[in-house]
Parts: sequence; structure tokens; C-alpha cells
Amino acid sequence: MGRWLLLTSAVLFVLGYAISRDIRFEKAYAGDLRNRVTGSRIVKDGGSPYFYKWSAADGLRYYDPQNFDDWRPSHMTSTPVMYRLLSPLVEMPQATISRCWLVLEYLMFAGIALWAFLRAVTPLQRQAVLLVFGLVLLTNGWKQHVANGQTYLCIPLFAMLFFAFWEKNGHPARDLAAGVAAACLVGIRPNTALFFVGFLFLIPFYPRRRLLWFCLPAVLLAGWTLFSSHERGLWQDYFHNVAEATKINQKLHPDIVHNVADPHYRKWEGIDTVETTRYMDHPPAPIYSENGNFFVLFNGIFHTVLSVTAMGVLALGAIGIVVLLFFLRLRGQPSDKPDLAGAALLGVCLFMIADLASPIYRHQYYTVQWIFPLLLAATEFTPGRKWIYVLLLVGLLLNCIHLPFVKMGQTIGEYGLLLGFLGMALTPRGFRDLG
Repeated sequence: MGRWLLLTSAVLFVLGYAISRDIRFEKAYAGDLRNRVTGSRIVKDGGSPYFYKWSAADGLRYYDPQNFDDWRPSHMTSTPVMYRLLSPLVEMPQATISRCWLVLEYLMFAGIALWAFLRAVTPLQRQAVLLVFGLVLLTNGWKQHVANGQTYLCIPLFAMLFFAFWEKNGHPARDLAAGVAAACLVGIRPNTALFFVGFLFLIPFYPRRRLLWFCLPAVLLAGWTLFSSHERGLWQDYFHNVAEATKINQKLHPDIVHNVADPHYRKWEGIDTVETTRYMDHPPAPIYSENGNFFVLFNGIFHTVLSVTAMGVLALGAIGIVVLLFFLRLRGQPSDKPDLAGAALLGVCLFMIADLASPIYRHQYYTVQWIFPLLLAATEFTPGRKWIYVLLLVGLLLNCIHLPFVKMGQTIGEYGLLLGFLGMALTPRGFRDLG
């Protein structure tokens, strides 16, 4: 009882502090949210946002003060599916959308945590869920995600929804819901298709009708994309935008264009730039951000530029080795029950390997993608695997604190999380049987 009281009190205190802090972050203008809003509006209006540059004739509807530069691609870099999902929000003024998005961020995170708490069986597992929930709110990744108005929290949300629906006994409605969540997950970030590689090994455990219901949303989405010239054009522009962004990040002679200058409106859509600047100058908490890409570490250690081709080869090689080890693990341990948690953690590791090998700089808000595996691992906690959990805890703590004497501490923590989850997914025995 004492442990529960102490932990619950600490989590409630952290939650209260985080909400107060994040409200002040939101008042300082969530800049990245604006390009999601303008991108969604352009898509709704039948256009393509990926190479759009503002003109006075367009008024404030597509105005984004961060989209005035000399690069050919725009700052609107989300997928067409992400823009479609945001479309119900984007007709409100920017200031209202920003407040709503902050509420939605907390609701999404609370929903993932509630699912994990209900999935946990033992008191230790539920306490681990509460601990992860409280610590995530203190991470620099969460703070930057809120401050920038980012959308990466949708990735752990849809991963959780897929897992939650698929884990239940088969019913057409649940299988269909799992398929919708999976289609949304891949639609908002294509490299998350790797998340489902581990589940391919589990197909023999499931009847064909479940797989048909699950695949139906993806087939419908693919059909709409292929047969709609607008959607097809959006995806083509999206991948061209990614190619141009790669050139910019890797200094590969990107295209330069001359765009109109920012008119520097003082007030627009409920945003008062004087007020937001005042909040920016006095942030409620420091945010420490690092670029954790593999090419950044490689360049820092060896003082050599890693080519885009080499990044791709290394990523594919690492993914291939991990998948082979998972296959050998399953082959060496016959079982009549699918290891869903192990497959999910394997999938997260695979798409995070691809993420870390990206030639486009990753900022600290990318680390919120670890929320789902952290909470899933908490629901599976057993004392017999304490050393793996110590590694995960250290990795999470390194993303909460900034130690000046530890160079790239948050990046070390993130790679520690990757190693911990790989250890869980590739263990020679079943995920639940390690205690």
C-alpha cells in the first residue's frame, strides 16, 4: 500500500506540473503544427502542399511564417493520410487548433497508458506502467513534441490500437478495427510497415477470415490512392519532397528558388506574435535536443561523411540480421500460442532502425515513438528480466535529464532502449516465459 501511495502521489504531482508547463509551451506558438494545418487545408482544397510557397493572393489560409526560405520544397512534409486525419480540425483559427491539439496529445497519451494499465496483470506491472507514464512526461522528447505541436504521438497511438484490437479473440469488427489502425499507421509514416514484419511469422496461427477482415482497409486505401489522380499525385509529390529534403539535410546541392518575403503579420488567426515571442523568451523549462541519426554518430566518431547509399545498405543489413534472428528464435521454440508482444517489439525495433538510419535529421520529438513499446514492456514486467528493465529505465532517464558531462546522453539513452527491446524480442524463449 505504501508503494502505491508514493507512486500515485508522485505521478499526480508530475502530471500537474507537466500540464502547467505544457500550457505555457503551447502559448509560445507551436510552429510545426501550423504546417500540418496549412497542408491539410491545401489537400482539402484540392491542391498539393509539398512544393507550395505562399503568395499574398492566398491570404492567411495557407500562411505559415516558417515556410519562407529559398528551398524548393515546402515545410509541409506529412503524408496525405496525416493531412486527411487532421482535416476535421483545420477550419478553426490556428490559436484554437493549437489548444485543441494540446488536449488531444494528452488524451492520446492517457489512452495508451490506460490500455497498458488495464492489460497489466500483476501489481508490479501496473506500477511499472505508472512509472513509465510519469517519466515520459519529463522527457525532452515529450516537451519538444508539445512545444512544437508535432504529430509523432499518432504513431504509438495507432500501434497500440492495432495491437489492442488484434490481441482480442477474433471478431470481424475487432479485426476490421485492427486493419484500420494498421492502415493509418503505415499511411502516416510509411517506414512503420516494418512494424508488421514480425506478425508475418504468426500468420499460421490465425484463420483466413481474420486476415481478410484485417486486410480490407489497406486494400480500400490502396485502391483509392491508385484510382484517384489527386491522391496518387499527392503521394508522388510527397516522395519527391522527401528526396529534396534528403538533399538539403545531406548538402547534396538542393534546388534553390526565389520566393516572396514574409510579410511578418503581427496578428493572424488568433496568434499575437508579440505575446508568443514573450513566452518564447521565457520558456517554462529547458528543452535539450539531439540529432540521434546514425550518420551523425558516424561522422562524429570517424569524421567521415556517410553516403545516403551506405545508410540504406547498413539499415537493410541490420534489419535483415534482426529478422533472421527472430526467425531462428521462433523456429527453435515451437509453440501453440503466438508471441504477439515479441512480434510487436521486433516490429518497433525494425522501423526504429530505419528511422535512426534516416538521412534526414531526427529531432528530439521523434523519441515519443518509444511510448508504445515502453508501456507494452511495462505490462510484461517480471523480476527475472530485471537487467533488461534496468537498461530500459536508464535509457528513459537519460531522455529526462541533461548531464553536461555526458556527451549525446539522450542519444545514448535512445540506443539503449533499442538494445533493450531487441533483447526482449530476440530472447531464445517466449516473451512471457523469462521469469
